[in-house]
Amino acid sequence: MNIPAAGKNKLMRFRPVLVASGCLALLILFAKPAHAQHGDWLMGTDGLLSAQQAPEGIFYSNVWSYYHASSSDFLTVKSPPSGPFRTGGKIATASMGTSKLNVSGSLDEFVDQNIIGWTSPYKVLGANYGLFIDVPFAIADASGTASLEPNLSPPGSSPSQQVSAGVTKGSIGDIYVEPVDFGWHFRQLDAVVSSGFFAPSGPYNSKAAVSIGYGHWTGAFGLGGIAYADAARTWSLSIYAHYLLYASQMGRPYTLGDVVPLEWGAGKTLNLNSKIFQQLTVGAVGYAQWQTTNNQINIAIQNQTAAAAIKTLEDTRAQVYSAGPSINLLTKYGLFSLRYYEEFDARATPSGRQLMFSVALAFG
Repeated sequence: MNIPAAGKNKLMRFRPVLVASGCLALLILFAKPAHAQHGDWLMGTDGLLSAQQAPEGIFYSNVWSYYHASSSDFLTVKSPPSGPFRTGGKIATASMGTSKLNVSGSLDEFVDQNIIGWTSPYKVLGANYGLFIDVPFAIADASGTASLEPNLSPPGSSPSQQVSAGVTKGSIGDIYVEPVDFGWHFRQLDAVVSSGFFAPSGPYNSKAAVSIGYGHWTGAFGLGGIAYADAARTWSLSIYAHYLLYASQMGRPYTLGDVVPLEWGAGKTLNLNSKIFQQLTVGAVGYAQWQTTNNQINIAIQNQTAAAAIKTLEDTRAQVYSAGPSINLLTKYGLFSLRYYEEFDARATPSGRQLMFSVALAFG
């Protein structure tokens, strides 16, 4: 942080407020404005039949997605410390009431996931055993405050110093490995139980404005099912939820709270009288994510005002919802899917829209 010499005396008078404000800025990190999917799990990946285990054999799936978000209220803070402060180029005067910290900017992210897996014929308690690995590649373009890690400037400095014209980065992302995938298949019900982890394989710099990697290890546990309303399995309702446990953040003194991403889909399948085009499924899809535990911030603070600010940060939990249309086409060459998500009711995280296209190939 560059501080003009003339402002040092003024800064000392506001030091308790600035310390607390710096803690407040940490929570914008939790919102991850430079990452589209609000956390490690790229929601929307599975689509209409999200809880369906792949058929027996080796399979490959390519999932392409485009996400856009702009000008959102990422955070509402209750009872912050009083006094003026500046973060992310915005000046706010906090009181003992409720203050909104408006974070404006624009974010575009392209992600290409490469999923390679195997569903075995071997049974465990009646379930097929499978496994897979997901290797993503991403390009992120962010501008305005969405392009920066939160930073703090003393009152009176230029807001333009905190606003970026644009940052673009692209690389491999954090790889997901799922060594445990059990799928049960009944007449009108499919069920799946899974467990895996995200490795911090993507490049991450705690001081960089944009990082493709998330900078922590993450454990994932999944449970889902698909219910079919008719014996022909043409009407389906799918729900697949995961529980993510984050390890401590590399290079920063905090650990994010656990989150539950959930995907759902409801569709109708039509059998097509064609050797090439076999089935068409249309319906609605959506996802939601809730933070279930508090954030943990490891900062030694002896000031009561700063301690109250940290408590507020630790207690604030993110959430987001989305819904949209989807269409699947099963052909003799593979399964093709197109879906769109519109996000709403976001809290402490960006709100945007997402377009996804995927193709899945089975190799028997």
